[in-house]
Amino acid sequence: MTNTNNNEIEDMEICNTLTRYLYSRVEVKQNIFISLLLRDVEQALFWGYEYYYSGFEEETFEYLKNIYDEIYAENNPSLKEFIINLTNEWNKNDDNKYDCHVGSIIYTLALRPYNMISFVKNKLNYKISKDEVSDNLMPECFITLRSEHIEKYKTKIISLENNEKAYYLLKQVKLYPSYKEYNNLFDNKHNKTFLKIYHSELKNWLYYASKSPIWYERISEFNGIIDDNTKEVYFENENDESHFCELWDYEPDELPTNIQELSVGSSNIKQITIRQFCKKIKYAVISKIIRTIKKSK
Repeated sequence: MTNTNNNEIEDMEICNTLTRYLYSRVEVKQNIFISLLLRDVEQALFWGYEYYYSGFEEETFEYLKNIYDEIYAENNPSLKEFIINLTNEWNKNDDNKYDCHVGSIIYTLALRPYNMISFVKNKLNYKISKDEVSDNLMPECFITLRSEHIEKYKTKIISLENNEKAYYLLKQVKLYPSYKEYNNLFDNKHNKTFLKIYHSELKNWLYYASKSPIWYERISEFNGIIDDNTKEVYFENENDESHFCELWDYEPDELPTNIQELSVGSSNIKQITIRQFCKKIKYAVISKIIRTIKKSK
C-alpha cells in the first residue's frame, strides 16, 4: 500500500471520529474556526472544549496556535507571547485547574482583529479585500478565565444512583449544531459516511468513537475490544457490556430528530458560497485564482 493511500485512510478516520457528544471530529475543529471568525464567543468556547474534553488536549492548544499564526499574527504580534505562556503553563502542570487556559486563548482571539486575505488565497483560491468598515472591537486586552468560568463546558456524566439514563444525556446538555453549511466551502465531503456511522449499531459507531481518547478510555475501563479489521467494538463479558451501556450508550439512532441534526445536519441545509462567506466576515471577493499546472518536458 502506498503512503498516499495510508494518508487517505488516516484522513478518513479523522473525519469520521466521534467526539465526546458524538460530533464529527473534523467538523468540531471547523466549528472552532468559524465561531472565531463570526466572533461568537459562546460557541467558540463550546466547540473548543468539545475538542479538548474529547481527549485532544494538546491538539487543541496546537490548533489554536495554528489559527493565530494563520490569521491573527499580523495584527496581533503581542498575542503570541500570551498564547505561548498559557500553553507552557498547561504543559508543565497535570492539575486540571489549567483547563481554563484553552478558554482564555479562545475568548481573547474572538475579540481580536484578523486578516483573512492570505488564508482565502492559499486555501480557497480567491482574491479578497477587507471592507472599509470598523469591526467595533473592544480595546486590545487579554482575557483570563478561571475554573468556574468553564464549569458548564465540562463533560456531563449521568448518575446511576439517581436512576439517570445515558439515553437522556444528550437531550439535557446544552449543545449547538455544527456549521454544516460551510462543508463544501472547506472541502469537507465526508458527511454521507458520517451519517451512516451515526445511525449504525452500538458496536459500529463505538468503533469510530474509540478514536477519541475519552471514548477509548471508557471502552478500556469495561474491557471492550476494538477490532480494526471488522471496525467494531465488542465486549466478551456481558456484565461489562451492560455496565458500559448504562453509562455511555447514548443510542444516537433513537434520539429525537432535533438532537440528531445537531451532529448530522438536516437534508435541507444550503451550502454557503464564497461571496456569502466573505460578506459575513466583512470582506469582498475580487476574483477567483486560476492555478495552472506546468507540464514537464
